[in-house]
Amino acid sequence: MSKLSNCFAMVQLLMARNKMKIDELAEELEVKPRMIRQYKQELELAGIYIESERGANGGYYLDKKSIFPIRNFHSEEIRQLQIAIQAYLSKQPEHDVTLRNALEKIKAAQRDEQLSSKHFYFANDYLINNEVGDQSEHYQKLYKAFNQRKKVVLTYGAASTNEVSTRTIQPYAFVVYDENLYSVAYCEKKKALRTFKLIRIHEVKETFDHYEMPDAFDIRKQFPQLGFIKDPIKVDLIIETPYSNQVKESIYSNDQVIEELPNNAIRF
Repeated sequence: MSKLSNCFAMVQLLMARNKMKIDELAEELEVKPRMIRQYKQELELAGIYIESERGANGGYYLDKKSIFPIRNFHSEEIRQLQIAIQAYLSKQPEHDVTLRNALEKIKAAQRDEQLSSKHFYFANDYLINNEVGDQSEHYQKLYKAFNQRKKVVLTYGAASTNEVSTRTIQPYAFVVYDENLYSVAYCEKKKALRTFKLIRIHEVKETFDHYEMPDAFDIRKQFPQLGFIKDPIKVDLIIETPYSNQVKESIYSNDQVIEELPNNAIRF
């Protein structure tokens, strides 16, 4: 690719992944690490500033994330495309390179949307549950209610007892987690935030009753308290080849540390 194309690609990668090391950028763009420094200088001359952070968890990152939004997409279209591409990639890995690039661009645009960042959260990389597509009508009704700030009445099946109940909820956000799509909403029956798995919803009834959402609500801050994940556990693993190579290529935790050991093994 040309230098200009690589500069654009570098910005898109940093938009989607937040922070990357020089070697990671060089590998993605198939250039030498010294070229990444040149691209950084070229971008800064154009008024696009890339910051750097030293240390084991350091790397390059963008200070501002609204440089190249995809203006031809509405926020809802971006969400639907993101879900569809992730589901497709899980079943058709041979198209990974082409669609992964498209997904990075969509993620970059999605991150630029304040509404999306505060109310739509991807906790996992892939959405692969086959039943989600069949439940898309429920999502559309819930999103419409969220967008118009209207309450909805759910007929919902409990996971533990299969008991079906009726709940009046105020949709606050949507979360993709562990292969499924959830609605995070204020439940008027429980008088608290609750999560509702879309494949457990039997029916969604729209109402004409409006609700007010707290201005400070941010799903990124609420997510750890919603019961999706338990208390963190510290692990210390010795991983030998060939699996050590696969582990080094992925990020499993924001605070992970990888130590190189003899014979291509790692301490994770």
